[in-house]
Amino acid sequence: MMEYVAKLEEVADTLETKRGPFTLLGLVMREDSPGRWDLVVSSPWLEEGKLKALAAFVEALTSAIGQTAVLSFSRVVTLNHDEPALHAILDEVGDASLPWSKQGHNLFGLPIEGLHFARPARTRAT
Repeated sequence: MMEYVAKLEEVADTLETKRGPFTLLGLVMREDSPGRWDLVVSSPWLEEGKLKALAAFVEALTSAIGQTAVLSFSRVVTLNHDEPALHAILDEVGDASLPWSKQGHNLFGLPIEGLHFARPARTRAT
């Protein structure tokens, strides 16, 4: 999946131009899902209930990396601006250089095999 990171960043650049910035964009491999990545995203335009925006995101991603690659994600997780998980990730990443990666980690109590974040916002979600 890591071979798709550059394409993921290209899709993010395009969508940010059209819709606005991402608060978070990254990949998480949960310990209970070895070998499969979750795509984790947060953006004001992807807030809960905006299925058309999520569909546009997945469509742009599919165009960039192909349907097989998109289907290889374990799941796509959207985090709203007020979710504790988003704040935990942003606090963990802090002001680290991007992209930010870590192997074998426990993030907000969830055992994680790998993390890769391309777009944690420099300002914290409110």
